[in-house]
Amino acid sequence: MQANPSIRLFTPDEWPLYKTVRLKALQSDPKVFGSSYAREEPRPDAEWRQALERKDMAVFGIFDGEQVIGMTGVVIDKDDPTIAKLWGSWLAPEWRGKGVSEDMYRARIDWAREHETAKKIVVAHRASNIASKKANHKHGFVMTGSAPHLWHDGVTEDEVFYELVLED
Repeated sequence: MQANPSIRLFTPDEWPLYKTVRLKALQSDPKVFGSSYAREEPRPDAEWRQALERKDMAVFGIFDGEQVIGMTGVVIDKDDPTIAKLWGSWLAPEWRGKGVSEDMYRARIDWAREHETAKKIVVAHRASNIASKKANHKHGFVMTGSAPHLWHDGVTEDEVFYELVLED
């Protein structure tokens, strides 16, 4: 275990690493994602690669040396290019609580700022995801509301929404 893991964009050739960490995340913590292992595992390999080739989306890997220990993503909203959405954050349990989320948020916020159309960043989570709530508040996101949501595991629980307005 390195003292400071590194974070960087996955390259399209690293799609197997991305696929592995995403599926591991969906299995490890299924209640914190809007998708599921059963839905994503059968995706063709070409789709995993294509996701990393998109210009409107960034998927970052978090690495301990050569080992991938987490991931996080951000995407420009397809219907409103002034909005960037955070998604898919996961970190191996042994790395949680060690300040790694700082780098995860910074990488995504910086990426959104580089996309000149983005004026704000939004993120949402399941109401019971206290870790996400704390991280969003810590990084300046303001809660904008909540709404009942039927999650992929069949549970209805509020989805809580946040935003961070980007400065010019």
